[in-house]
Amino acid sequence: MSKKIFIILAVIASALLVVATILNRKSQPRGQAESPSKQTITIAQAGDFYLYAPLYIAADEGLFASNGLSVTIVSTGGDDKTWAAVIAQSAQFGVADPTFIAIASQRGQPGKIISTIVNGVPFWGITKNAAIPMIKKPSELASYTIATFPSPSTAYTLQRKMFELGGLPPKIREGAFGTLMALLETEQADIALELEPNVSQAVANGYKIVYSLADVYGDFAMTGLTTTPEYIKTNPQTVAATVKSIHEALLFLHQSPEKAADLLAKRFPDIKKEVAIAALHRVLKAGIIPNSPVVVEDAWRKALQLRIDAGDVKPPTNIMDFVDNSFAIK
Repeated sequence: MSKKIFIILAVIASALLVVATILNRKSQPRGQAESPSKQTITIAQAGDFYLYAPLYIAADEGLFASNGLSVTIVSTGGDDKTWAAVIAQSAQFGVADPTFIAIASQRGQPGKIISTIVNGVPFWGITKNAAIPMIKKPSELASYTIATFPSPSTAYTLQRKMFELGGLPPKIREGAFGTLMALLETEQADIALELEPNVSQAVANGYKIVYSLADVYGDFAMTGLTTTPEYIKTNPQTVAATVKSIHEALLFLHQSPEKAADLLAKRFPDIKKEVAIAALHRVLKAGIIPNSPVVVEDAWRKALQLRIDAGDVKPPTNIMDFVDNSFAIK
């Protein structure tokens, strides 16, 4: 992505966030108006994803508020647009794929990852074919076609890499978000690579899980909380309060998953409670939602390497230059 395109995205994201912020504030329930004593911030996200649970818990459990913050969460429609909104100062923080920090930084728009949100690959292989056994190693994929989100998505890239780890030619059927189950139903694929809570919903409908990419790849910096070095320098107390709120949300999720599921159900009313609880327990058990906001070096290295292999990022001298763990460690 050229610098010119990034600037255009920043302008578009800025305009969209102004509208989204106005609508968000107009729709606030009575009694939840901003307190003049609290620091007002906007956090941009790619969209409403169940796996962004730490962000929603921090808001809905009152953790941001208890740390002196009045937070508006707005959706931008994409990871690139989220970081563009932060660059344009329409949002103070972004929640999205953290590798966009490295891409933007090497193109003159520096950023820092200050907290992890999702620290594992949140995809499971599911099937309705009872004859397919548990896949314990990549080479056992030889007979199967896998449905994933389209290239160059992380799901597609990691599934392709899994085939390669098994010494196999990739057999992948690409499908848009929301269409993968249909590919199974029409037998265009044997296995679909899905996210939660779709996985738990599928299991409730009689499908079965045959492998987890979290088991294959371990810690992986999938989603992070990001901001600019300038904002960190000029607003350290706000950054500290924001990271502290996320840390408290992570602890709440691990210590009180049923309560957390109740809170998430209000944000995602179409998800049945039993499915929401199953989904939350699955991602917590797999370590996909961590219990610490610290960005783990090995997890970040794996995520960044995907971008290096794709040619989006040049190998840096020090991969941790894109990370500021000082607030998470405190």
